Formats: sequence, C-alpha cells, structure tokens
Amino acid sequence: MDNEIPKCPNCDSSDCVVLVNTAQKVGTAVGGTVGAAAGYAGASTGAATGAAIGSVVPGIGTAVGAVSGGLAGLLAGFFTGATVGNKVGEQVDRHIICEYRCNRCGIEFEA
Repeated sequence: MDNEIPKCPNCDSSDCVVLVNTAQKVGTAVGGTVGAAAGYAGASTGAATGAAIGSVVPGIGTAVGAVSGGLAGLLAGFFTGATVGNKVGEQVDRHIICEYRCNRCGIEFEA
C-alpha cells in the first residue's frame, strides 16, 4: 500500500483523497535550519577559500570572495538539509502517521 490512495470512508471516493503532510513540512523546516547551521559552521572554510581565490584582486576581491564562499556554504547546507528533512518527513507521514484528507467532503481519516 505504498502508493495506493485509500478511499474516503464518508463519500467513498479516492480521487480527492490526499496525504496530510504535516511531518513533511516540519521535516523540511527543521532539516533546512539544521543544514543551514551546519553549512554556516563549514562556511569558515568556504569563506577562507573564497578569500584566497578572490585575493587575485586585492581588497574588494578578498571581501567578495569571503562573503560568496560563506554564502555558498550556508545555502548548500540549507538546501541539502531541507531535501533530506522533506524525504524523512514524507516517510513518517506515509508509513507512521497515515493520515489522509478528502478534499471533496473535508473529512480527515487514518488509513
């Protein structure tokens, strides 16, 4: 029953039934936050590398290189963490919580 959508117990339709994805939303937010924090922690390495590359143009090149290197680490960590959190949350919703909503009649039910 991994991809099978259950029928609504109220109106007996499966066309309008969707998975309630609360854990997926929470997982995305938490994963993104944790990933950004990890990316920020690793950003010092990225900033140092960016500053070294940017030092070809003295002064402004070093500053721009440091900022862009740190920002790249932060963003990469955020998106990686958000993706992982999203997938973990989806699995929790689908296999542990199993709560669905019928958009036709508005009832929420567990499968």
